Amino acid sequence: MVLPILILIIVGITEVGLYFKDYLTVTYASREGVRVAAFAGDAIDADCQILVAVGEFLGNANLEKLDRVEIYVATQDGQQLPGNTNTARLKAGGDPTACSEPPLPSDGWTRVTNLPATARQVTAGGGVRLDIVGVRIVLKHEWATGFPPFQGEVTINETTIMRVEPEAFQID
Repeated sequence: MVLPILILIIVGITEVGLYFKDYLTVTYASREGVRVAAFAGDAIDADCQILVAVGEFLGNANLEKLDRVEIYVATQDGQQLPGNTNTARLKAGGDPTACSEPPLPSDGWTRVTNLPATARQVTAGGGVRLDIVGVRIVLKHEWATGFPPFQGEVTINETTIMRVEPEAFQID
């Protein structure tokens, strides 16, 4: 009589634990991506540097579940500016470390660029503020057991923003 309840509890703990692992991985990958974005600033290959960092951090197991990576410029209060989002999706079987600017057919990512990285504001002064850059990672988590209520998939959507300050990291 206790065994079915115990099995339900174990399945629930396992499913929630696997979801939490994916959630933390996406959160940390988003943070790593935005750290790279803040450092890369307006470099021509800044978006590639971000994608490579995110891909390396997620690892092969999570790359299969990756839906997209969005890189965008936000307002000073952190809101995403419409039309300023660059979106990347990993190609099926693509190498997440293969990224070049301009894009090549051999790249591991399919990218849509609405705002080139070179357009980011990286120097302040005269009333001009540094850009706030954001990285959003969207990953599809599939439940392992399919046992009710853990059926189908759930989307993990995590965003991190940071002010671009590449000159703060340069060594003279």
